[in-house]
This record gives sequence, structure tokens and C-alpha cells, in this order.
Amino acid sequence: MKLPSQKTKIIATLGPASRKKKVVEAMIRAGMSVARINFAHGDLEQHARTIELVRSISEKLNRPVAILGDLPGVKIRVGEIAGGSVVLRRWQTVVLTTRDVLGNEGVIPVQFKDFPKLVSKGDIIYLSDGFIALRVEEVKDTDVICKVLVGGTLFSHKGINIPKARLAIEAVTERDLKFTEFAIEHGVDAVGISFVGSAYDVLKVRRFVEEKKGRLFLIAKIERPDAVRNFDEILNAADGIMIARGDLGVEMPIEKLPILQKKLIKKANLVGKPAITATQMLESMTHEKLPTRAEVTDVANAILDGTDVLMLSEETAVGKYPIDAVRMMARIARTTEAYMDSHWASRIVEWKMSEWKGRVQRKGTIKDAITRSIIEALNSIDIKYILTPTRTGETARLIARFKPRQWILAFVTDGWVGNTLMFSYGVYPFTVEETSEEEILRVIRGLGLVRENDTVLLTKGTPIGKTVGTNTIRIFNV
Repeated sequence: MKLPSQKTKIIATLGPASRKKKVVEAMIRAGMSVARINFAHGDLEQHARTIELVRSISEKLNRPVAILGDLPGVKIRVGEIAGGSVVLRRWQTVVLTTRDVLGNEGVIPVQFKDFPKLVSKGDIIYLSDGFIALRVEEVKDTDVICKVLVGGTLFSHKGINIPKARLAIEAVTERDLKFTEFAIEHGVDAVGISFVGSAYDVLKVRRFVEEKKGRLFLIAKIERPDAVRNFDEILNAADGIMIARGDLGVEMPIEKLPILQKKLIKKANLVGKPAITATQMLESMTHEKLPTRAEVTDVANAILDGTDVLMLSEETAVGKYPIDAVRMMARIARTTEAYMDSHWASRIVEWKMSEWKGRVQRKGTIKDAITRSIIEALNSIDIKYILTPTRTGETARLIARFKPRQWILAFVTDGWVGNTLMFSYGVYPFTVEETSEEEILRVIRGLGLVRENDTVLLTKGTPIGKTVGTNTIRIFNV
């Protein structure tokens, strides 16, 4: 078998442009690691068919693909617009209304009944990830009369942001919990929790999953200033984080976004939890065959920041070139990773080591020590693969935070654990009946991944007292 061309994982959102057997199969072959289903669009029947489609193609190709269900959260959205879109021009007057109307260039329906209570005269309202800006001129019972400051094309169901407004409702709604139950029942691997404000929002979903006796990998989406302020506690509560730059870049000063991205990814790296960078990564490929130079640089910089996963949204959901978008992202990742291998690996390790001196070494675990020892060994010996039997996936994730040049081959007996590792950089999971050394060697030999005398590093768990965990490494020639 051949491992993927890139170690950075790629999430592709499925939608009208890509919910087809041939397209999904081509995107998996091109490098898609995770299929994202946006629960804010479509219906449950359609989502169930999409889940079944991804599972069947993954099995056919014998390639692991995780499924991420994205919860809608408390998102204020535009309603239905005649013809699907309207052009708003600078200085024109437009009315945002909670009345049940079909939108046009003069009146835009809003799907939130209390919307007029959230704004006052002079407030700035952003539409469509901040690309369109309105100033509030007058507020009436059901209508908010605005002047267009920055115009553009507005599509149905696009988001509305009011940076000064604070919604007096919980981030996780009853609707979100219904989608979570659906995700459990249909074997979805992970859910993205939208508009998280504190650890409470993550724990609310976790408790619900436990009550339903389900299992879901919980991704906290960072898209509000509250989430940034409470990031450490959110990171502790979640299984991974997504830097959702669309809403985040509207809710806070946009010029702060690049440095914030670096800081949040760095924190996630340190504790070995996956970091996803999302929104507008190759957005021009929604309509164009090639991305802009700035988009290519953005993708590469996210990888250099230490992101585990890159996400495609409209590019693959409604774009004209979904397969090309995945293929392009994989090409950028492959090229950037080669640069990291030759120039950045040792500096990344040094950076993490200096961070640990203050944070981890005082309260370090055996697994922390083992994973640091692995990186030292990789810098000293020509090792082909890191072989990691794992029950929970934790050991593989802790190794992955170093972004080693070698693939981390993770061996699990639980397919769900394997799928959750599709969110971690450079980890390729194999689901096996047992994780003994003999079985692992049999698998990699049978797949042609190693040749005679190749050197591999194997992590092991040797019983110490009453506990068993990863506490040993062995380096040997196959």
C-alpha cells in the first residue's frame, strides 16, 4: 500500500457539489482525511445518506476517513433570498427584518426573532463573514433599517455578526443536542461545537453524549472573543480545537487574527490535542481553477504554525472544483512539510522543550517523557516508521505534536479510536484484532511498507505494578 502524500490532514466539507460517489472517492484519493457535514444546511435524511456514502467508499478503498458533524450553534443567519442571492450596493438603504418575507435588494429576512433587540443606532452589522458591512440607522419593532457601508453579493442563509451584541442564551441549543443524538445514532466520529464561550459548553455536550452512551470526539470551535479569553479551560475540556477564522475575524480586530492563530495552535500542540485551521483557506477555488498566491501562502503558514488539520468549506461544498481544491491543498502541504523536515524540525523540538521547562516537566507523565525520548532518537538514527499500539490514541497524538518527518503508524483494536486519529498530523491508523508486536510486524510486512533491515521504533506498554501504559520504546531492524 501507499501512504498519503501529505501528513497534514485535510477536512473537506460535503455539499451539493461533492455529495456524489465519484467526487467523494476522488477527494479521498486526492488526500481528504475527514468528511465534514454541516448540520446548518440540509436535512437529516440527506445527512444519513451522506454518512452511508462516505463509509461505503472508505471501506471500498480501504482508507480510513473520519466523519465530522458540525453543530449549527446560536448563529444568526439571513433567510431565503429570491434567486438565492442579491447584490447590495454601497450607500443604499436595506431593511433587515424578522418578518416572514422573501429577501430582495431592499429587504433581507433574518432568522432570529429577537434580532432588533440586539442592535442600536450607529452599530455596525457584518454579513457573510464580514465581507458586507451595514450601519444601523433606525430600529423599529421588527425592522432594522441600515445603510450599506461595504457592498457585495449576499447569498441565502449567510451568517450575521454583531460584534457588540451579547446573546443571552446558551451556545449549545436543544437543536444542537438533537443533531448530537443523530450523530451518535449514525456513527459519526466527531462533532464541532459552534460558538463555544467556556468549558461549560463543551462539558454540556460531553455529558449528553455520556447519557446517550455514545462516543464522539469533541472539537471546540474558537470563533468568539469569550472563547479566546477562556481558551485554556476550553482546550482542557475538548478533544481538539478549530480556529474558525470567519466569525473570529469579525468578532475581534482582524489584524490580531494571524498572531492569535499562532498562539492557539501552539497551546494545542503543547498538550497534544489536534488543532484545525479553518475558513477561507482556498476560497477563490470556489469559482476558479487555481488559488491566489496569498491563499497558498496562508495554507503553508498554517502548517508552519503547527496545525494538524486544514479545512475546506465552500470550496468543496458548493465550489466548481472540489477535487482540485483537495488536490491543491495536498500539494501545498506536501511541499511545506518537506521544508519543515529539512529546516524546522529541530527548532520545533527546541521550542517545545523550552515551553515544557515551565509547564510540563514539573507535572510530567511517563508518556511525556517517552514521547520526548522518541524525538531525540529520531534525530540520532535513521528510522523509517514510528509504530504505536494505542488503546485511546493518546500516545500517537503526543508524538504527533512534534511533527516528526516519519509517519506514525497507530495500531488500534477500536475503529472509532482509529478514526479520531485522522485529526492528528502524520498519524495513519490501522484497525487490527490485537496490537502485539508480532501482529504489527505482520501487517506492515504484508502491506509492503517495510523492507528487510529497515529500522523502526516501536512504543510498548510494560506492566508496572497495577498499571499498564506506554512506557517503553524499542528500536530494531525488521
